[in-house]
Amino acid sequence: MKSRGLRALFGYLWNYRWQTGIGVLGLILADAAQLGIPFLSQRVIDDLREGPDRFTIALIVCLALLAYAARCLWRYCLFGAARKCDIEIRRQIYHRAIHLDLTYHSQSSIGHMMALATSDVAAVRMALAFALMSSFDAVIYSLLSITALLRIDAGLAMVTLLPFPLLGFMMRYLMKWNYSTWDRVQQSIDELTEKSRESIAGMRVLRTLVQAEGDAAEFRRITAEQHRRFMTFVKVDGVYSPTILFLSGISSALLLAVGGQHVVDGRLTVGEFAAFASFLGQLSWPMVAAGWTLSLVQRATASMDRILTLLDALPEPQQPVLDGPFEGALEIRGLTFTYPGGVKPALSDLTARVAAGGSLGLVGEVGSGKSTLTRLLQRLFEPPAGTIFLDGRDVVELNLTQLRRQFAWVEQESFLFSATIEENLRLSGFAGDVQEAARQAELHQEVMSFPEGYQTLLGERGVTLSGGQRQRLCLARALLKPAPVLLLDDTLSAVDADTEQRILASLAALRGRQTLVIISHRVSSVRDCDEILVLEEGSVVQRGRHQQLLAEDGLYKRLYELQTS
Repeated sequence: MKSRGLRALFGYLWNYRWQTGIGVLGLILADAAQLGIPFLSQRVIDDLREGPDRFTIALIVCLALLAYAARCLWRYCLFGAARKCDIEIRRQIYHRAIHLDLTYHSQSSIGHMMALATSDVAAVRMALAFALMSSFDAVIYSLLSITALLRIDAGLAMVTLLPFPLLGFMMRYLMKWNYSTWDRVQQSIDELTEKSRESIAGMRVLRTLVQAEGDAAEFRRITAEQHRRFMTFVKVDGVYSPTILFLSGISSALLLAVGGQHVVDGRLTVGEFAAFASFLGQLSWPMVAAGWTLSLVQRATASMDRILTLLDALPEPQQPVLDGPFEGALEIRGLTFTYPGGVKPALSDLTARVAAGGSLGLVGEVGSGKSTLTRLLQRLFEPPAGTIFLDGRDVVELNLTQLRRQFAWVEQESFLFSATIEENLRLSGFAGDVQEAARQAELHQEVMSFPEGYQTLLGERGVTLSGGQRQRLCLARALLKPAPVLLLDDTLSAVDADTEQRILASLAALRGRQTLVIISHRVSSVRDCDEILVLEEGSVVQRGRHQQLLAEDGLYKRLYELQTS
């Protein structure tokens, strides 16, 4: 699992291999220039009695400028490649998320998706940028520095490098701990993000029910758990740097004890000792880089595994696009459907037929399966093959994008964006008369009463509008879409009876031109439909026209009497 995430990280970098390669070359050049300075400094120090060597000093300045330019180059290339990988991963997460069916999203929280696109991607970007840089830098610095140390005094080098193998053993032990603890940290971020989103979205309900303090206590509990897990990770991760500094201190002590004696004995010049100390000091950075790199890579690998879980999820199937326009004829044959993980069927042996331009009404109590049909018609959930047909074609054999373009859907829960009224109406992307659509939805006059009219900016989820206004705005948005089938899922539940009748009268003008499917718990909304289905616990218990159903002693008549008494 771990190696899979690591391979994926290098796979993204491979897409920008030329930019990465130039960055690595710049890194090598910068390190070579930096490591050349101690050799020149050695010459200057040893020749101080004869006066300053201006030529060598000038070379040191040139090497410093070269190192500066090379570092600018590798930072631009390596960090730029990491940022491009970041953008690519975010794009893939978004693309896969919007192409997954509702079954996946119903089993995954919004907080989890948000954490993937934020903290997990950030961990990956840090690894691709800094871990790549520090790993190459550490390798180059280590090889060149150790080579220089051996060249100056091989015996002294062997003594001062004795503490370093201990670091390798420690890191191997801590790597597994680092991976598992960071994975738990990310899981807690999922929970914290979801709780934050839920609390902010439900703020009005919490305050109305005087449950803000209780929710705050739950938020503190989740925050404390996230803090506990993160501190566990910090304890593991925090062992690296102190250990490296401890080992570096031991090396310095050995240098002073053994190297100092070599200077006294004349085996080393003062300049050679200074150069040796400089190279040994520069080895501290590769050790720090090694620990930091391992920490970043372990975080990124755990995060990449989580991202791959999403990217590996199968998207909704896409069939080829069919030729010819659709007229909107619907046929349902013995449809039985149970939600994933459900026990009882939401719909049982449902059969219906609506001619193009006709109308169908569905009435029933809450939980009778009415809204399930709208989701299955558009394949938001996959219906069984051979049960739903559009113009005689099985919907499971149709291209999803093409299929959903045939439906203008107003769902039960109105959703509006934090944009202007006109921008919300234009969301479907179809050109049309915005004001005419608003008139059909009985909303135009109310919009014109606002100071900014159709340019009025709505709050989050349309909070500045009433429930009825939000429903009618969503209805107007659907009317702008030139789809052959209009699906209304309890669209008029929040409007008064008079407004409802005026809207239904406007919709009556669509008959013959657009197939209409009305789902409602109100009998008044479906009374003029060509056929009405009465659902109870997912099954059709009555069917017929309004007057025919009123003549029967059944659920439809009872609902009618309750709503008109």
